[in-house]
Amino acid sequence: MAVGRLVLVAVALALASLLLNATAALGSGWVLQALEDGRRRSVGLWRVCLHSSDAEVGTQAQPRPHPPCQALGWGADLSGYQESRSTVKLQFDMMRACNLMATVALTVGQLIFLLGLLKIKHFTQDSQWWEEAIAALFQLASFVLVIGLVSFYRIGPYTHLSYSCYINITACLLATLAAAMLIWNILHRRDDCLTPPVIVISRTLAMPFRPRLDNDYVESPC
Repeated sequence: MAVGRLVLVAVALALASLLLNATAALGSGWVLQALEDGRRRSVGLWRVCLHSSDAEVGTQAQPRPHPPCQALGWGADLSGYQESRSTVKLQFDMMRACNLMATVALTVGQLIFLLGLLKIKHFTQDSQWWEEAIAALFQLASFVLVIGLVSFYRIGPYTHLSYSCYINITACLLATLAAAMLIWNILHRRDDCLTPPVIVISRTLAMPFRPRLDNDYVESPC
């Protein structure tokens, strides 16, 4: 049985979503914060980079090189100017958790798809749960990404969203589209077969009864 084109397109969209989600997670440009001393820094999910201020660069003939980016972990307290520390900590921890959950869901969905192509026992394209499981995983990924991105809705007045956040928004949209395509395909196939079978009775059946060797009627495919 050949894999439907719609399933292939949905899996390709989910793969692009997985790559974008991983790229956004490894980047340091989720938010661009202003500090009390005038410097700015870009903060990502797992690392932070500090930038020199304009005043610091102008007062020195040879400005100091930018410090290397530092790794971050769970519960990192990196609040900017006029930002609540507890709010910032919650925002980044929630986005880290959602990013990891989406990565796992998209990866498992891809693995189930590949196992179906290999026709391993209990993992075949003819299995009733195969496409439903892939759709559920892609839908879970899009759902948790929405939750994480909503946590960045309220940020400080001196904080701006950066490129990694928009990359993750694109990943969320692709995962949502992939799940919607698979769900539509599943529901469409079910609607075709939920209708009662159509039986076309031949005129010869209305004739007086006499023995016949073959059945003179036709049923619908479902």
